[in-house]
Amino acid sequence: MDFSHFLPRLDAARRAELERQLRAVIRPRRLDRMEQVLARRTRRLTVLFEDLYDPHNASAVMRSAECFGVQDIHVVERERRFRPHTRVVRGAARWLTVLRYGSIDEAAAALRAGGYALVATTVDPASPPIDAVSLDRPLAVCFGTEEVGLSPAALAAADLRVHVPMVGFTESLNVSVTAALCLRALTERLRAGAGWELDAVERDALRLCWLMQEGAKARALTVKLLQEWASPC
Repeated sequence: MDFSHFLPRLDAARRAELERQLRAVIRPRRLDRMEQVLARRTRRLTVLFEDLYDPHNASAVMRSAECFGVQDIHVVERERRFRPHTRVVRGAARWLTVLRYGSIDEAAAALRAGGYALVATTVDPASPPIDAVSLDRPLAVCFGTEEVGLSPAALAAADLRVHVPMVGFTESLNVSVTAALCLRALTERLRAGAGWELDAVERDALRLCWLMQEGAKARALTVKLLQEWASPC
């Protein structure tokens, strides 16, 4: 269950109390691990995928994003609703923030409002290689369907087109492999600089979201407290 939409309804005192009680039912070693991961999380880089109809591939993209510390996934669902494949995503989905859109125009507008440049991945060798992309502004790396790639509308909305250099006869990689290679290349360069980390407010909100979902005891305690606070006196 996703409890994140309840957070805006809680004042600072109740957020603090919820976190205090949740910490009491979660092992210290797990709490330490959360802090380690939070310290490496970024929103300077994000992923957008458009109508990935194979749940295995879409879930693998999510898993790669989580592994490389990318927090947000933007999903354009023009024709199909995305549902992660449990065995492929391996629990990564619950650590990520997934935002859904009905069109590429809607997604592009939201990302641009957040200061992102849209980077379309293509198989065009005339486009710049992924390693050459400037990191001067936040990037949303866009991936398309397995058969045809990004739609014409997505390509038109992009600020830049890039490719993953290859030297074999095969002209393209599986989309999940492409995503992993792009995210690896970009996050390595990103962390060599400054300003990629979450700010304190983002870390606090994300930490609380993670605590609320950390095991059956934490989820049950969260439900209990939210129900108590929602009940009239």
